[in-house]
Amino acid sequence: MTRALSGPRAAGGAWVAALAVAAALPLVITTPYYISTAITCLTFIGLAVAFDLVVGRIGALSLAQPVFFGFGAYAAAILSSRYHAPLALEVLVSVVGAIAVALAIGIPSFRLSLHAFAIGTLGLAISAQLVAQNWVPVTGGPLCVTRILPIQLGPIAVEDLTGQYYVILGIAAFCVLAVWWLARTRLGLAFTAVRDDPVLADARGLNPTHLRLVAFSISAVLSAMVGLFVAHFQTVICPDSLGFSYTVSLLIMVFIGGRGSLRGVVSAAVIFTALPQVLRLADEWRLVIFGLILLVTVTTCPDGLENVYRSLGRLLAGRGQRPGQVAPDLVGAPEGDVAR
Repeated sequence: MTRALSGPRAAGGAWVAALAVAAALPLVITTPYYISTAITCLTFIGLAVAFDLVVGRIGALSLAQPVFFGFGAYAAAILSSRYHAPLALEVLVSVVGAIAVALAIGIPSFRLSLHAFAIGTLGLAISAQLVAQNWVPVTGGPLCVTRILPIQLGPIAVEDLTGQYYVILGIAAFCVLAVWWLARTRLGLAFTAVRDDPVLADARGLNPTHLRLVAFSISAVLSAMVGLFVAHFQTVICPDSLGFSYTVSLLIMVFIGGRGSLRGVVSAAVIFTALPQVLRLADEWRLVIFGLILLVTVTTCPDGLENVYRSLGRLLAGRGQRPGQVAPDLVGAPEGDVAR
């Protein structure tokens, strides 16, 4: 019975409950500031989940995640503000462009080494921001791209803040669902095999280079989609959207949540988006407190929040046993367990 509760149904129920709480949030909290903060939180959930697909699932360090987010944002901003293009065209340009950029940097880098890939993505991030700052006729440079139209879903223009929240919620849920489903397919298992032992995976007929390219491309597409919809919410896109600070934030979320842990990464994205807002009450000590929290988390939970979830699961499983009954071994649960 306890085993069943810790299986797919219980984990699926937890995700449904989390989605229901997120959907009900604007009905309880109507303050625009907090709704905007929630939108930022959902944005980071989508980006962190996509980022973890490369860092956690395939084991490659990408420093170019904001590039794909910025590409989708700029594509939507330019097509919307200057050409009044339909949403379908924005999606097409964002997806095709993100895949093209991912393949252009991934093919030569992955053929060399993972270190070359990390350095290559860093060069891409620096180059992309310089292009955004200096290609004024297209990107507007420091003047940014402005007058981005509200997102048009069929005949309906989503202009109010609550409507935009639900749009971003849908995109974040799509990113989570996509990675959740992918981790349970043969392709997701192949990602894990390449991450854990690329030599053995290659000997078993798996091509590490191709699989890394696939994961990197999917991550790029998800990030670009998040950027596309965020552009319509912000109505202004600047070169700062490609800033390296986003990469640092995503790294914190992934490593604090636990690499390859979907529930851990989502939880970390929520915590470390809301935490700075809470720490504003102690503005002078905000960075010190934030740094101490990170330090304590890293030193006490090497596997991040996923380790906390596993410990809690073992504790609850032990309490749910009848006297004399042996608790199921949750520690040996497979990597692709639905709870992750």
